This record gives sequence, C-alpha cells and structure tokens, in this order.
Amino acid sequence: MKLQHRLRATTAAGSLAALAVVALLSGCGSDTPGSGGNVTVTVTPTVTAKVPSASKTSSTPKTPTSDVKGRNYDFGVVTKTGEVGGVSYIELDRWTWKKLDDGKLAKDGVPTGPFKGKVPYENQNAKLTYTIPLADGARILYHHCIAADQPLQTKSVDAGDLKGLADRENTVLVQIDDKGAATTIQNIPGCPG
Repeated sequence: MKLQHRLRATTAAGSLAALAVVALLSGCGSDTPGSGGNVTVTVTPTVTAKVPSASKTSSTPKTPTSDVKGRNYDFGVVTKTGEVGGVSYIELDRWTWKKLDDGKLAKDGVPTGPFKGKVPYENQNAKLTYTIPLADGARILYHHCIAADQPLQTKSVDAGDLKGLADRENTVLVQIDDKGAATTIQNIPGCPG
C-alpha cells in the first residue's frame, strides 16, 4: 500500500507542477499582435519506486517428493541416489517391459525371476527420470545369477549399490506404497544360457 500512496503523491505533485508551468506560460504574450501562437508544454513525471525485497528462503532442504505416487510398481534403472532432509531417495530411469502395458506394470509389476536369452525390456526414453523416496525400513535386494541351473545369490544392499550394475543385472523392480515411497527394490538378473 505504501507504494501506491507514494505514486499518487508523486503524480499529484507532477500535475501541480505542470499546471503551474502552463499558468506561467499562458501569461506570456507575443509582441506581434494577432499571432495567436499556442504554446504546448509536455511534462513527463519521473516516478521512483522502491521494489520490496524478496522474503528470505529457508536454508532447510525440502524432502524429496515422489514422482510415482499412484503406482504400485515401477521398473527401470537407478541413475542416482541421495538423501535430502533425512529422506533417502533414488532417481529411476523408467524402462519398458516388452509386450507389457505400462498400466498393467504399474498395477502388478513384472516377473521377478531371472530371465534367460534376450532381455525382455528396453529403454524408450533416456531423458526422463523419476524421484522415488525410500520408505523407512525399505528392503533393497541384489540378485546375481551364476548359472541357469544354480540358485540366485541374493543379498541386502544399500540403494547406492544399485547404481552402475552390469548389463543384464541393472534393471530394478520398485514396489511403491500409497504415499509414493519405495518399500522394496530388487534387481531382475539375467542368467547365462
């Protein structure tokens, strides 16, 4: 509101000054009778206004928000992990499971057993990633296949261990709760043969 009052006062002062100049000039005449010369005076007021300073932002980092809320599952490759405001998160490059509609994948997931032969998935968009916070106590499993006739080797790992996994072991299935946080993450390994 202060800004508006200053502008009105400045504009009013400028108007009064312009009227005074016009009144003074209208009293001036010409030595030539009947010249009837009109005098036009243009006054351009200068307005100086102070812009209010922006409010200070909090230095406390915001917790990561989920980009996958509303899904039960997501699938792809972990491209980044981190922690903000005490909440761990992953960045997921979403991949497509061949011949499986994304809506069905989001509802039911993908097969979690090891696969043989050609990879059953593909990356159709390497530009988008999705932030997924980790729920408290999230279970993260790394599966490794030695041979097709051998049982999987499985161990619990930290989220950071999922970055940079070898081809045929680097895709993960993420189970998501109703708040959009990951409750379980496990990789889908490919077996030789």
